[in-house]
Amino acid sequence: MMKKSYLLLKSAGVLMLLLFLASNSLQAQGRRLTGKVSEALGPLPGATVLVKGTTTGTVSDANGDFTVTVEGANPILVISATGFETQEIEVGSQTSVNVTLNESATTISELVVTGYTVETRRQTTSAVATVKTKDLAAVPTGNVEQQLQGRVAGLTVITNGQPGTASQVRIRGFGSFGGNQPLYVVDGVPTQNSNFLSPDDIENTTVMKDASSASIYGARAASGVIVITTKKGSKKPQKLQVSYDGLFGWTDPGKGQAILNPQEQADWTWTALKNAGEPTSHPQYGSGATPVLPDYINVGGQGGLAASDVDLNAEKAKYNINPDNGSIYQIVKANKSGTDWYGAITRTAPYTRHNLGFSGSTENARYYFGLSLQDQAGILLYNNFKRHTFRANTEFDLGKRVRVGENLQFTYRQVLGQSGGGDGANVPQDENSILGAFRMPSIIPVYDEAVNLGISKTPGYAGTAAKGFNNPRNPVAERDGVKDNSAFGAFGFGNLYAEVDILDGLMFKTSIGGNYGSFYGYGFTRVSYENSENNSSFGYNEFSGTSFSWVFTNTLQYKKQFGNHKIDLLAGQEALTDGRFRSINGSGLNPFSTNPDYITLSTVSNRVVNSANNTPWNYSSYFGRAHYSFMDKYYLTGVLRHDGSSRFGSNNRFGWFPGVSAAWRVSGEEFMKGISWLDDLKIRGGWGQMGNDQVNPTNQFSLFASSLANAAYDIGGTNSSVFEGFYQSQVGNPNAKWEVSTTSNIGFDALAGQGKFDIIVDLWKKNTDELLFNPAQAQV
Repeated sequence: MMKKSYLLLKSAGVLMLLLFLASNSLQAQGRRLTGKVSEALGPLPGATVLVKGTTTGTVSDANGDFTVTVEGANPILVISATGFETQEIEVGSQTSVNVTLNESATTISELVVTGYTVETRRQTTSAVATVKTKDLAAVPTGNVEQQLQGRVAGLTVITNGQPGTASQVRIRGFGSFGGNQPLYVVDGVPTQNSNFLSPDDIENTTVMKDASSASIYGARAASGVIVITTKKGSKKPQKLQVSYDGLFGWTDPGKGQAILNPQEQADWTWTALKNAGEPTSHPQYGSGATPVLPDYINVGGQGGLAASDVDLNAEKAKYNINPDNGSIYQIVKANKSGTDWYGAITRTAPYTRHNLGFSGSTENARYYFGLSLQDQAGILLYNNFKRHTFRANTEFDLGKRVRVGENLQFTYRQVLGQSGGGDGANVPQDENSILGAFRMPSIIPVYDEAVNLGISKTPGYAGTAAKGFNNPRNPVAERDGVKDNSAFGAFGFGNLYAEVDILDGLMFKTSIGGNYGSFYGYGFTRVSYENSENNSSFGYNEFSGTSFSWVFTNTLQYKKQFGNHKIDLLAGQEALTDGRFRSINGSGLNPFSTNPDYITLSTVSNRVVNSANNTPWNYSSYFGRAHYSFMDKYYLTGVLRHDGSSRFGSNNRFGWFPGVSAAWRVSGEEFMKGISWLDDLKIRGGWGQMGNDQVNPTNQFSLFASSLANAAYDIGGTNSSVFEGFYQSQVGNPNAKWEVSTTSNIGFDALAGQGKFDIIVDLWKKNTDELLFNPAQAQV
């Protein structure tokens, strides 16, 4: 019996040893784990699945599925993909793992709003660029377009620094005689500018540079498109969040260009006379071998006087700067040390901007409200800009498949003391105070001697009424002349929309939006006496007007994934009216009092009143877009738009504008997986056509007008009176047709160093055919 027990015990020990060895053997061999990797839009192919701490791993297939062998009691999987946040999953005893990756904050995952749709940058096939909100808000300027300066390759912003001024914005240069300004699209509503927006309300800015992206906007897209979307509430439930952004600073005008001091200018005047072979003689510097600076440059119209030649007590009684009291008689002393005219008209200008944002969301509603105040002084005296804005963006769920919302903007905008026409854009080609500051001889002081001699408590202006200094005007007097001018504009902008999920992946959206503007202002023209060329009458003008435009858009979008294939189809219809404008203005001369509080159109003489009613233009459009991707590595996009414009006659009213582009995400290929420093690499190319109809809305019609200057006849034969007749003021061209810009583009986008380096290279060619020309609107 004892022997038998020993044998049984021995057998049990051997069995336990075999079981232990078998267990270790199974553990060493590992176990099979399956899973699926997805993203918000569906399965995610090409994701890397790695067992942490080992070199064991795999890549998800076209359906996002993977199989990997794991070892240990609690292995950890590291799952990553380009453009998504990396996740670590503790497997435990699980035999199957499903994980959804969230898009990362890298540049390749930035949202790009292109042609009525939203996609990520990694999916785009065209030459587009995005600008982050923080980059816009950090720039202390009055307009969003100026904040884009230097931030997008191929985008040129020409501005003159005046606060609130309009800028010349060009995408990839000039391509037309007129209408080179890009089209702005704010929350789906097209507009001609962005000066009513507060930069703190902007969520995303996309610049569409080539025709393969912009041609879906067809009409007015020939010069590119800038798409702006404003902030909205989060789609995930979120409590009320209040944000404040503030900016305060100063603009330093710096020092003006170096100019000749009085003695240097006199010496160079002598040199010029000698070189011209003329006698060395000047009304101020005398005659002789060398010029002599005078003590007085203007005493009752006489210049070049020494102090000993002037009896101040006798001259004081003759002093007069009011034309109503007789001839002008000034006493102006030479400023031998030199006048800093640039310093006299500039200042250190304060700037402030405040923005309050309120955002939040519930299960069925999302909202964002923004209040903004911007107050900016220009470096020129009396040049000021103010903008107050209120934004309301809300969206509500009416059940699981219907959403309604609005994007509304109300803006009060005031620009005072601005130089140059075209909202300040034409200041380089117009005479202005800064140019005058460098034309004025430094020997001329800002003011005459009225205060110093006790004649008046208010000095008179000095200027080129002193002989021998050509005809620049006193820039300080010019700036003081606009201090009582006033103007403002009030604008309403936005849209109402509804979205309906008809089926899974099929959405219908309808939107109606528009822009209403109203403006009012008045200004004064002072009587001048100090210049060689003066204005002898006090003038007053008053003006107001309204503008209105609307757009109605309907789109149907279908998104679907079939294994390795993804499609995104869009069809739409759009109708809009723009250019509806009505204004009235009046002017007159010499009111009974020059006190601004008592001046109206009723108190002036020689009254002239005018009004204008601009001819609006209409568009009717149909468009489509198809986007296809294979394994999230190969992309193909095609767009087509059919536009009709009332600017053209019935012969050529409609135009077709196609575009096609393709891209290859090289970084998604297997042979690129080992390059750790390169986050993403995409090669793309495209071709497309865009339209331009920037001619006068009445271009197709022959017009007639009456004018004494162009059509007058003394029908009574009295030789003392004439009557207005009619003449042809415009020759109609019913055969004018669409101007078409054709663009070819090839390039690549690269992201490296974990998103720190963003490289974009493009080679493009643009041809414009059937160039339109309208003298009244021609600009570059």
